[in-house]
Amino acid sequence: TALLNFQFGELIARFMIANPRVEIHLESTNRRVDVIGEGFDVVIRVRFPPLEHSELVMRRLDESTQCLVASPLLLEGRKHPEGPADLHGWPSLDLGPPHREHSWSLEQSDGKTAIVSHTPRLVTDDMAALREAAIKGVGIVQLPTMMVWQDVQAGRLTHVLPQWIPKSGIIHAVFPSRRGLLPSVRALVDFMVSECGARRRTISA
Repeated sequence: TALLNFQFGELIARFMIANPRVEIHLESTNRRVDVIGEGFDVVIRVRFPPLEHSELVMRRLDESTQCLVASPLLLEGRKHPEGPADLHGWPSLDLGPPHREHSWSLEQSDGKTAIVSHTPRLVTDDMAALREAAIKGVGIVQLPTMMVWQDVQAGRLTHVLPQWIPKSGIIHAVFPSRRGLLPSVRALVDFMVSECGARRRTISA
């Protein structure tokens, strides 16, 4: 749902303005849907490499950069973490589902990597709830950069271990088959690929 709220909702609206005869039924969910069984024409997903093998066709759209953030309220009066090992014992939050092991997979620009296991105080499949809890000082959380950069600029959140970056996710569109793709669906996928590419070029410039 964060993808829709912070990037693809506006993009889909612009596609519909440019294509007034196209009608779209859009479902926003964080659950893993059955693309074929539930009759979806196209699904937008974020997955972290390595991606599992699938019979579905995949087109890469964008990269979802991630960051570890926390409220200054949480960090106040404590020694700030200087390395991944220093994160042990800090209160944390994580994206669901519950009843699984939780960890942050971090890497540096020089290729060093670290995996930090943690036991989150809050586990949910709602990123907006994680963001609100982080702002209130409940714990450290990993969230997409696009979701929290304004909070960082405003001082509501601050980067934790900025030299250690969580692995980026791959934003991609999946659909059953190229051969049976409706012209309107193909046009939408092509539009998303083009717009996401333009966005990357703008950011890198």
